[in-house]
Amino acid sequence: MVSYDVEEHGDRLVITLDPGEPVGLGDLADSFASLARMYERHYRSNDEAAPKLFVTRLETGSVIAEIAPYGIMMGGIALMDGGMIVTDFANRVWRGISYFSGKRDEVQKLEPPTKEDAADLKEFMKPLTGKTGARLGVKHARYDKIDGDKRTVVEYNFDEAEINKASINMEQAIALPAPKVVPDPTESGIRSEVMLFLEQANRGPGKEKGRTGDRGRIPEVSDKILPVYFRQSIQDLKEKMMQGEENPLNLVFVVDVHVQRIDGDPKGYTVVEIHESNLRDE
Repeated sequence: MVSYDVEEHGDRLVITLDPGEPVGLGDLADSFASLARMYERHYRSNDEAAPKLFVTRLETGSVIAEIAPYGIMMGGIALMDGGMIVTDFANRVWRGISYFSGKRDEVQKLEPPTKEDAADLKEFMKPLTGKTGARLGVKHARYDKIDGDKRTVVEYNFDEAEINKASINMEQAIALPAPKVVPDPTESGIRSEVMLFLEQANRGPGKEKGRTGDRGRIPEVSDKILPVYFRQSIQDLKEKMMQGEENPLNLVFVVDVHVQRIDGDPKGYTVVEIHESNLRDE
């Protein structure tokens, strides 16, 4: 085992690439570079660079890499408080691969990845694609500060069939214009790039469930004013809506939302992505 330990506590993204045969060094480098690109795209803030990802440990056999976000401080590196970042990024990688791997019971609950994410995830899985018995693991692990014991917070795994199917579907999504999918208006699911009009917003943080003072309407779904929730992530989606000089109630937001329905009737919206905002028409 080759080990480089900067800190023996904190959160790690543990990637297991098991192709069942030797991996070309160039393919391995390209795989991790694509993961870094995807991370940088989603976790930089206000044009500032995201905390950089560093490999803190490598193990042989299968390629097992422990990765952590570090900030550059006064010429050195310092481990960031990366629990939220690692959780969200591990979940983002899982959502992206699951969307293309044919898990139909889960796809309805997932927003489509962008073409950029699809391209990077395809490159990330390239050392495994087409390999018999290949396996991919994505895990959020946490080292306790006191005794250094490692425990798994969440873990996602993909087998050979899922890896190959996801890679084929990613290639098709990258090459072809995204088809216009007409959602069943009676089913819950993701609606992409719809207009959300906030009609009421409280000063507190956005909620993912329960009682909320945030309410709005999406004319494409229903004229009713319904509760608005926000998927929890490192990017505070409600804060993103609230920031700025303009009153958010005077804006229309272009968002991706998960529509919650009961017996076919919409009962609430969960915002999963914000694309842009514009002033409402007078």
